[in-house]
Amino acid sequence: MAIVGEAEGKRPALAATAENDRTLFDLLKKIVADLLAVRDLSATLVAWFQEGFAPYRSQQEFRNWGEYHDYIRKFDIRSLKGDVVRSFEECEIANFLYLHGVAYEYEAPYEHDLATPEKRQYKPDFRLPDHGIYIEHFGVDASGNTAPFVPREKYLEEMEWKRGVHAEYDTVLIETFSHEQSDGRLLRNLEKKLVDHGVTFSPMPREETFSALDRQGRIDPFTRLVATFLQHFKGNRLSFGDIAERAGAHRDKPRAMAFLAVFRPIFERYEEALASAGEIDFHDMINRATDLVEEGRYRSPFGYILVDEFQDISPSRARLLKALLDSSPGAQLFAVGDDWQAIYRFGGSDISVMREFGVHFGAFERIDLVTTFRCADRIATVATDFVLRNPDQIRKTVNTTRKADRPAVFVGLPGEQELSLLKEALDRIEADARQYEGTSEVLLLGRYRHLRPRNLDALPKQYPGLRFTWMTVHRSKGLEADYAVVLGLCSGKYGFPAEIADDPLLDLVLAAPEAHPNAEERRLLYVAVTRARRQVFLLADGGQPSEFVTELIDGGYDIEVFGRPPEGDVPCPRCGGGRLERRENARNGGVFYGCSNFPLCEHTARACPRCGNGLPVKSGEAYVCHDCGGTIEACPVCDGWLNARMGRYGRFLGCSNFPVCEYTRNLRESKKTRDGAKGKRRRRR
Repeated sequence: MAIVGEAEGKRPALAATAENDRTLFDLLKKIVADLLAVRDLSATLVAWFQEGFAPYRSQQEFRNWGEYHDYIRKFDIRSLKGDVVRSFEECEIANFLYLHGVAYEYEAPYEHDLATPEKRQYKPDFRLPDHGIYIEHFGVDASGNTAPFVPREKYLEEMEWKRGVHAEYDTVLIETFSHEQSDGRLLRNLEKKLVDHGVTFSPMPREETFSALDRQGRIDPFTRLVATFLQHFKGNRLSFGDIAERAGAHRDKPRAMAFLAVFRPIFERYEEALASAGEIDFHDMINRATDLVEEGRYRSPFGYILVDEFQDISPSRARLLKALLDSSPGAQLFAVGDDWQAIYRFGGSDISVMREFGVHFGAFERIDLVTTFRCADRIATVATDFVLRNPDQIRKTVNTTRKADRPAVFVGLPGEQELSLLKEALDRIEADARQYEGTSEVLLLGRYRHLRPRNLDALPKQYPGLRFTWMTVHRSKGLEADYAVVLGLCSGKYGFPAEIADDPLLDLVLAAPEAHPNAEERRLLYVAVTRARRQVFLLADGGQPSEFVTELIDGGYDIEVFGRPPEGDVPCPRCGGGRLERRENARNGGVFYGCSNFPLCEHTARACPRCGNGLPVKSGEAYVCHDCGGTIEACPVCDGWLNARMGRYGRFLGCSNFPVCEYTRNLRESKKTRDGAKGKRRRRR
């Protein structure tokens, strides 16, 4: 601002949106509301909420159901009415019906009872109660091929069965297909099919659209996306021509172009609001200062420029630095940074500026600060090994002045007592701290604010020799404590690493994404670990241990593990991506295990036939119960296990995967046929 003031003779007013993110959010949300009420622009916005809500990925692009379910969950793909749908395409259909005033029910039971002892009641994808019409969406291409992980023959049989049901009971069935989406014709074809069956549309009035979308929680995420996009668009000094060119080469070109059609009028109204108030925002300030220096209207008086936290610099600020150096012959730049701690890509930082320092600033000398005076050596070694698993990080050696005679990094796994991990960690810290004089500092860290311990205020009374501070990992950067406890290293949407996917549209304005998976999340955990001087505790409390925890345990790191994995920490055999979790039947209290991807995956497994509580897990040629340790014979036909049952001819062994697998064996023959040779083998297709 000083540069602008000196060169132009007065300092411009800085908009409140530059200093308060909430003010910016509220302004943009109002702009969206106004545009939805404008005839020419409302259709563009409504089309975005109907079709552009998430990046489209065909099931053909995934290796198993688990990967596809992860995609559905990461991008929060659910209908505007709130339905948790099973595919992107079903979500588009639901949104079309909702916005066009066609009442529908998602996966409601068919009007005729078709349930059998072996088959659940038929639930078509959509039912239009006002018209007596059903819609089934079939996941096949134009040649009738399914996704690689979907058994084609069985799927086609199911399609024919459904068609036969509607023909037998004389109910109207409209069919849609995945290949229609791939060809860009899904909704056009659906509209025509509905019209042909007498369905009339009552599109939501423009004046009601904003309120309806806001009630469904769709306006706020969209506004946040626009705000982030706008900040980077201006911060990187991009033009609409630049973005259109990038959008043309984007993996999801139609969606990228559709977003630009929505973003442009919002941006123009934002700029008009600043101009009418005679104000500039933060990016205007940086960019205007850069222009003034480059034009020679301001000459830098500085012979030396020092920049701290250089790994977090943005391209626009780097350009201002370069302009200041060029305007002052002989000036030198001294930059201090650590690419291992680059954790602000979402804020506009570009790690490539540091990694490619010479490209931006010319010849330079690199000096490594190789000694840390904070962490014990056995913390520094674990942290260094962990961050360097990403080969793109700048390699350097770290020496320490503190020595530890045993592991100083502890990983806590959830045991039977929920909420016990933090207590166990603090008990261990309290015991270790007794060897030191005075009060010891404990830094409690979380990937998200909601991980703040509920009993935080009571901890000082429980542990009088410890002083506690809570904050997010991002806020802890630059701080230190005697001990650090990192909470919430679990898998899931709000896990660590986070499974909330950045919208790929941000790649149009952000620095190029890194090739290594979870690169920035890995650096964020490095920051968390290196806050501790003596010991650090990484707790997988509240859910399944995350992939970072698994890596630390299985990757040969110098750590100590306490606790044990939850008994449901077993991959789902159906989708491959979920984990089996303990549940109880609401009617009879019986224990069973269901997939963590429910309702997307409905796989269930029976509890141990011996104890009725634990989960049988494959171990060699048999199954072993997680709870009682009992051994259970494996099914010789499938991946199930055998359970004793009573039939009309007496007791027999049946497969836990019945009715999919119908293997049975008479118990009187059991001793003679442990290999299953004489059992009845039958597996339903």
